[in-house]
Amino acid sequence: TSTRIQFSWKPQGGTGDSPYTVRLLGKPGEVEKRILNETSTAFENLLSGHQYQISVDVSTCSKNVSTSLTVQTAAEIYIGTTRITNEDFNPAYQNKSSREFMEFENKFIMEITKHLPQKIQELKNGTKLRIVINSIKEGSVIVLFVIVLDVEQNITKTEISDAFTEALNSTVFEVDLKKTVVEARNSCQPGLNDCDQNAACTAEGATYSCRCNQGFTDKSPQVPGRVCQQDLPSQQTTPVPPDANTTKTTGFTGSTSNSVFTTTFTSAPCMPVSVEVQNVTAEEIHISWTSGSKGSLYNISVRDGRQEINKTTTKETKAVFKHLLPGHVYNISVAVSSCAENNQTSVTVRTDPASCFKITEFCSAESTGCSELKGIVCSKNQALACSVLLKSRTFNNTLYNSDSEGYKALAESIKTDVVGGMRAELNSDRFDIVVLGFRPGSVVVDFLSLLPKEEPVDVHFIETSLSKILRNKFGNETEVIVQCK
Repeated sequence: TSTRIQFSWKPQGGTGDSPYTVRLLGKPGEVEKRILNETSTAFENLLSGHQYQISVDVSTCSKNVSTSLTVQTAAEIYIGTTRITNEDFNPAYQNKSSREFMEFENKFIMEITKHLPQKIQELKNGTKLRIVINSIKEGSVIVLFVIVLDVEQNITKTEISDAFTEALNSTVFEVDLKKTVVEARNSCQPGLNDCDQNAACTAEGATYSCRCNQGFTDKSPQVPGRVCQQDLPSQQTTPVPPDANTTKTTGFTGSTSNSVFTTTFTSAPCMPVSVEVQNVTAEEIHISWTSGSKGSLYNISVRDGRQEINKTTTKETKAVFKHLLPGHVYNISVAVSSCAENNQTSVTVRTDPASCFKITEFCSAESTGCSELKGIVCSKNQALACSVLLKSRTFNNTLYNSDSEGYKALAESIKTDVVGGMRAELNSDRFDIVVLGFRPGSVVVDFLSLLPKEEPVDVHFIETSLSKILRNKFGNETEVIVQCK
């Protein structure tokens, strides 16, 4: 229905295994999870016209088996566009998370609702109808919005169009009626329906229907075109007796609101996840990942040392972690949620430490940021924050991840040459460095040069010596900056 998904499943060709882990995923990070011994459940109070992914996982024969299905709750959906001439465009409107966007959206919806016919107002106030702004564009202010109506509300397409056009013309907004349109959405556009990939979609007013293509059998005939299974070629076959050595497969047959789907898995459904760090700042880490397990749910974990500070499940293949500490090391792991923990892939990343060394009283008790680096810098050492630009090198994203072979090789190469060369220059075997990380442009290396506190330090001499050593290794265009801490 518009607000409820009923779902059941059973193992194929054998006895039931339990417990089952059932997940409902809406938008990223929004998950309902249930551990059940039963083989059916229902999710209620859902949004109409919204796509949800349902997965069922079970461990069988020491292996994880999973199946999933995308289901869209029923709705009639209309799209609207209007141009408001007495409002000035604010660049913040381009960000749907901004306070300005949300304030405008609330005002827009409230104004329209006040001037709708009572019948439609009651649907809006009773959560049978909702209005959502998709985007706000410049010129003066152009609003693109969506009207989502629960099915079977006995409202015609003409009633919706006329009611919203008249309401817009009655608000505090001055609207350009020539630039105002409210019409049924074509839900057969990609991503706007839950038809099977082997089904044809037909727009029917503000909703749609699906029908399996020729050569495919509809496995959910009561809700057609959602699960289409390819027909087997017609040919004579000779029965083969069961072979005790044949590898068995395990799967589920499930149903959602009178629709049925069948999925069969081989004994090893878990595919490796490949994680790539896309960008790192002082307070954010951006990652993406790929997997052979299409349409999977993923468990994402962020650890600060031994402590897990963030855990989420998503069907997206990218994530941004915000409000992190600068110059701090985090371990991020990604795994297909139906797979065992030892199938996870992790990266280790240090946030950009540059801002740490701009703090004047870095080692004072009042300075609470960059705590991890303070342990290195402010103990028994004199520390020099060093930044080296290697113009002869090209940055690649594996250099964000200190677990990668590329990171380890470059860090070890720099450490070996710099430590050996500087100990000879200073005539001291107590000089050392700590590589903090790499940044793009071409390749920027951040590291700490460490000397005992009792030894005198000439920053200019250190910088000159480091430049000579690193230019000898990486070329004359290498640039070195040294900052005493």
